[in-house]
Amino acid sequence: MNENQYPNQQGYPQQGYPQQQYQGQPQQWQNQQYQGQQVPPQQQQWQGQQVPPQQQWQGQQVPPQQQWQGQWQQQPQQQWAQTPPPSSSGSSVGLVIGLVIGGILLIVILLGLIIAPALIKYMNKAEQAQQQAQQQAQQQSQQTQTTTGSSSHSDDVTFSDDYFAANNWVGVNDTALIIPESDGTFVWYRDKNDKDGDYYSGEYKLYIGDDAVEYLTTESEVKDSVTEDDIKELEAPEYGATRDNFVCLVLTNNKEVYYGEEHTYEGDDRVTTTLYGYFVNDKQGYKLTLVKYDNPYEFNLSPEEK
Repeated sequence: MNENQYPNQQGYPQQGYPQQQYQGQPQQWQNQQYQGQQVPPQQQQWQGQQVPPQQQWQGQQVPPQQQWQGQWQQQPQQQWAQTPPPSSSGSSVGLVIGLVIGGILLIVILLGLIIAPALIKYMNKAEQAQQQAQQQAQQQSQQTQTTTGSSSHSDDVTFSDDYFAANNWVGVNDTALIIPESDGTFVWYRDKNDKDGDYYSGEYKLYIGDDAVEYLTTESEVKDSVTEDDIKELEAPEYGATRDNFVCLVLTNNKEVYYGEEHTYEGDDRVTTTLYGYFVNDKQGYKLTLVKYDNPYEFNLSPEEK
C-alpha cells in the first residue's frame, strides 16, 4: 500500500476514524460505502468539509441531519392533518344569535320608553274625558228633573201658551236664554250668565198644531218655501214630534244690544223671524227644538221653572 495515498490518516484517530480501518481496505470501503459515487471518500472527509461519519449510518441513505430535519419538518404537518382545530362556525352562529336577541331587546326597551309616556298621557286624557262625560250626564239629569217637574207628572206635560210663558227656556247646546212673559213680550239673552251683555227684546206669538202649520204655510215670511209635505217629513212620532206638537214661534225685535251698542226699531224697521219645530221628549227630557228656514242651526231649549 502506498503511504502517500492517505497522507492525513495519522491525524484523525481521535475522531473515530481508526487507522486500521483504512489499511488495505480502500477499495473495499469505496465499493461498499460509495458505490455509484464519483468522488472517493477521502476527498469528502478530508478536504476541510465537516461531513458527519457516514460509516456509523451504514445501510441508511439519509444522513442523521437530514433524517432529523425530515422528521420534525413533516411531523407538524401530519399532526395538523390528523387533528384539525375545532371549527369556529358554531361559536360564530351563537354570537350572531346573541347579537340579534340583544338588538331585539334593545328595540323593545326603546319603544317602551317612547310609547309609555304617550300612552300614559292618552290614558289620562281618556280618564278626564270620562269624568267630564259623567259630570255632564249628572248635570243633564239634574236639569231634566228640574225642568220636567215631579216624575209622577212628567208624562202629563202638554205644551201650551201658558206652559211656554210659565218657564224660562235654556239653551241645551249653547248659552242662550229666552224669558217669555204672559203679556206676549220676551228677552233673548245671548249668554244666560251675562244679562248685561248682548240681548234681543220684543214681542212674540206662539202657534201650536194645526194653527202652526197654517201660519207657516200661508202667513209667514217663508210661506212660499215651506209646504205641509215638508212639515210632515220632519215628524218623528217616537219622540213626540207629531203634528199636534208642531210649534211656530214668531219673534219681532223692538230692541237690540249688540257688542254693547243699543239699537231700537219701530214700524217697518222691526225684524220678524219665524222659528218652527216640535216640543219633544227624548233622552234629554222635554225640550223645544226649533229651526229657522234655510239655516242649518238647531235651537234646543229646555224648560226651566221661573
